[in-house]
Amino acid sequence: MSEGESKFGFKDMEKALETLKLLESHDMQYRKLTVRGLLGRAKRVLTMTKAADKVKNINDAIGVFEKWLEENGGGSSNKNAKTDGDDKVETVPGLGFKDKAAALATLSILEGRDPDYQRLAIKGLIGSSKRVLSGTKNEDKINSIKEGVQVLEEFLEKFETENRIKDNRAYLAHSLITKLPEPEDKLAAEFLAAYGGSKAKGNYKHLRTMYPKDDTTSWDIVRNRKIAKLLEKIKSEDAKLFDKETGAPTEIHLELIHWAYSPQTDKLKSYVEKIAKKSPEKRKLDTDSSSVDNSSSSNSESDEKSVPKKKRKEE
Repeated sequence: MSEGESKFGFKDMEKALETLKLLESHDMQYRKLTVRGLLGRAKRVLTMTKAADKVKNINDAIGVFEKWLEENGGGSSNKNAKTDGDDKVETVPGLGFKDKAAALATLSILEGRDPDYQRLAIKGLIGSSKRVLSGTKNEDKINSIKEGVQVLEEFLEKFETENRIKDNRAYLAHSLITKLPEPEDKLAAEFLAAYGGSKAKGNYKHLRTMYPKDDTTSWDIVRNRKIAKLLEKIKSEDAKLFDKETGAPTEIHLELIHWAYSPQTDKLKSYVEKIAKKSPEKRKLDTDSSSVDNSSSSNSESDEKSVPKKKRKEE
């Protein structure tokens, strides 16, 4: 299939970005192989192209592909690396800016996700749109993109004005959570298994494209909903987060922790460090105590054996 007939291509920056978008539905290995192939073909075509505007457009496309490969562990400096990086985070599918409908769909997809990711994604799309616009000649496409970008910019302005970043719930490290009692709630247990499992490996960014067994809502959104309900409950009941006597997190605080969040992270870390230091000492004391008990028991038995029993008087 020729470049003109293929849904993938490199004739200009817009086509290259469209290609990357289409490739998002494929696995990473296929994406990298395809991009490398297109990059090689683009460079060969470039050597046979004379028209200055075509040369510029193809160079723009090459720049897009090379940047993508570098960001995804497939650049020239990574030829001997694994095809799919161990910790490569998948892109949330469906985000775009080609027109107003695409932008509105993007906002719908981002709804309920972590505020810091919402801001990052929107800023990234706005930045990409500027690069696309610089290489687009079609007036209809330009107008459509501008309408889409306007929707995203209005969202971002409102985001900043309302300071929505304050609602971001930073993730507790999975390694910290494992030092505390396990959850009784099945969904929370499934969440922690996913968070610390073979795919996420404690990297919360993977949770954006991971889902519960019986749900189509990604884990990051599920988590935020659960946290919101628990925080509302804590507020309405004026519940405490730590036990006054022991310093341990309360039951409702543990529920939050099992969703990888705590409003008092530093205090929680201090508590975990405290019990971590205490545990070895306790084990040592228990061992010493056990040794003493065994020694006492052994000595007692030895003493009993060393003292001859008096013979019963014969009647």
